[in-house]
Amino acid sequence: MKVIVKVALWVLGIIGVMAVALVALVWWWLRPLDHTVPHGDECLDQPQGEYERCWDILVPDGVGKEVPLLLDLHGYSSSKTQQRGLSGFEEIAAREGFIIAWPQGIQRSWNAGGIQWLSANEAPEVPGQGCCGTAIFEEIDDVAFVRDMVAQLMRQYSIDSKRVYVTGLSNGCAMAQRLAAEASDVFAGAVCMSMYLLSDVPASYAPIPVMEVHGTADTVVDYQEGKWNGAIKNLEHWRIRNGCVGESEVVWYEGGHELLRATECTNGADVALLSVLEAGHLPYKGRFLELNTSEMAWSFLTEATGR
Repeated sequence: MKVIVKVALWVLGIIGVMAVALVALVWWWLRPLDHTVPHGDECLDQPQGEYERCWDILVPDGVGKEVPLLLDLHGYSSSKTQQRGLSGFEEIAAREGFIIAWPQGIQRSWNAGGIQWLSANEAPEVPGQGCCGTAIFEEIDDVAFVRDMVAQLMRQYSIDSKRVYVTGLSNGCAMAQRLAAEASDVFAGAVCMSMYLLSDVPASYAPIPVMEVHGTADTVVDYQEGKWNGAIKNLEHWRIRNGCVGESEVVWYEGGHELLRATECTNGADVALLSVLEAGHLPYKGRFLELNTSEMAWSFLTEATGR
């Protein structure tokens, strides 16, 4: 009996230690970030209000002149470091010889537009939610930040102003589409994963190529229309905004994965949706997925912009 009690106490002790370690890990992962001090490879020359706005950057060895620039935006509750290790675009940039930067959102969030609800219980069961967190609650002007960031990078490096692109995941995808809509004078194209456009498209918008990548088994942002607009409705929205002639057509199909594309659009700005069969909220290669969606995203940008 004493042996059983000792073993039970030992097991409970191990469980207790593991629980404490798990809580500490979660706290570290989600800990508040201090945005009043620099926290990246580079920062804006002038703070945005009280905040230092910063990013990590890769300038490949031997990079040429007038090269493309790609911004890769992290998801809600994530970070520039985590997105850099997740998306796979760093390897593509090193191979293709373009500059890539990973900006950091305030408290791991981007103001991608819409109306942010305080809790899931208050969120309406209709399309139109906002996203996400501190950035939208504090009405952080992330469009202005990214504009300033690109302008600063253009001064520092030899970047082709006609090949500035944006990508991102989840909240970062919604932000990428907001940038496509509100900063089409800056960006030549946008491709992103697992979220939809949440903001209005202004009259100043000049159509640019847009592609969204979405897993059909995503349980965070549903593929089907519901609380969010849904992948097909989001595609249709951009097709109309870009003045594309005719309906979207399947231009590629493999292993259940499907690429829908609308062509003959204003400014040659094609619109596409890559539906990834049975993929979840992180539709990147290596996340239980063999399909290299980042390679397809880069191919779309370079092909659609003719560069």
